Amino acid sequence: MDDRQARIAKNEATFRATNRELERASEEAGGTGDAVLEVLCECGKSGCSGLITLTVAEYDDAHSQKDRFVVLPGHETVEIETIVERRPAYFVVDKFGEAEEIAEGRSGRSAR
Repeated sequence: MDDRQARIAKNEATFRATNRELERASEEAGGTGDAVLEVLCECGKSGCSGLITLTVAEYDDAHSQKDRFVVLPGHETVEIETIVERRPAYFVVDKFGEAEEIAEGRSGRSAR
């Protein structure tokens, strides 16, 4: 994995952590599984400020595994991830190889 791909994997984990805080705030405000969230695209690409609208339940389902992220269509990075679910407004991608290890915090290059 080159440095650019490692940076993208780390950035994705950071965006997911930010989105988890948004989700937590929604739940504290009384949001339920069908409450709508607007989260940051978790593509990890520099300069991306895309927003994805989905429910709390959809967001939780997308992150059923530590190495899965929600990204806008066209924002997937085929060198380090595979699309596992296509929704009209977003894709769920699954990391593989070293990017998976980074996302799961298993390598020396911890995502957090």
